[in-house]
Amino acid sequence: GPREGGGPAVVEVLISGGGPAGAIAALSLARRGVRVLVVDRATFPRDKLCGDTVNPGALAELRAFGLDGDVERRSLPLRGMRVTGEGVDVTGEYPSGLTGRAIARRDLDHLLLEAAAKAGAQVRQGVRVQAPLLDETERTPTVRGGVLDVGGKTLRVPASVTIAADGRRSALGFAMGLLHHPR
Repeated sequence: GPREGGGPAVVEVLISGGGPAGAIAALSLARRGVRVLVVDRATFPRDKLCGDTVNPGALAELRAFGLDGDVERRSLPLRGMRVTGEGVDVTGEYPSGLTGRAIARRDLDHLLLEAAAKAGAQVRQGVRVQAPLLDETERTPTVRGGVLDVGGKTLRVPASVTIAADGRRSALGFAMGLLHHPR
């Protein structure tokens, strides 16, 4: 599974969220030699009720990372999609022999996070981001890492770049005023 362990001595990029966006960012950066730490409040593999398909464009992106074979081995081909609802039935087929893939998010997320760890990213699971670590020495406060909850202990992790890839409940997004709960 993804590597566990303590935080690195120096984190260049802290990524909050180990789903597809966070894992691909970590994979891309780690392959370029960047010191990356990915944290996620969940423990992988985890069940998630959304996004169980990979369209041809996303599959091409995974191919560019050399991950399409792993995805294809764990998935079923799709020639298109069908959306149905009350009084609605829309079918669309992918053009010229293109296919997508149906893969459980549990499998896709785990596969991508494992690839990031193999590339050298540190992965910490069961870690919750509490807040951004702010540098307030400049006129405009700047995010320079995160404040993490690691097994009930607070850990401040400085980083040059911080990526919030933790979805609609993002602690970083809410703390920075970028996300709001609906009224």
